[in-house]
Amino acid sequence: MNKKGQALVEFVLILPILLFLILTVYDFGMIYSKKNALENKSADIVDLYKSGKTLAEIKNIYPDLEINIDLVDDYYMIGISDKVKIITPGLNRIFGNPYKINVERYIPNE
Repeated sequence: MNKKGQALVEFVLILPILLFLILTVYDFGMIYSKKNALENKSADIVDLYKSGKTLAEIKNIYPDLEINIDLVDDYYMIGISDKVKIITPGLNRIFGNPYKINVERYIPNE
């Protein structure tokens, strides 16, 4: 009996599942990393807004981000969003490609 041929067939059957899992872990890592980066940038944007910068000036500093400032009740809601390209086949149909990440911060209206 040829054990090498059997191992090759088993490897070929498992390879697509293994690649899917590796790419999925990569995509979730990119989403988590981008979300963390947006959380850090949101703190900077809140500080800029509190120091008196206008929305247009903040957008000039961060041109690659979508930034919205809305008045909600007695708070200003600062929303920041960015996109991550999903590379895993199938997963991009579930999440959408590119996947949009949103971060919101609320500051009191003074």
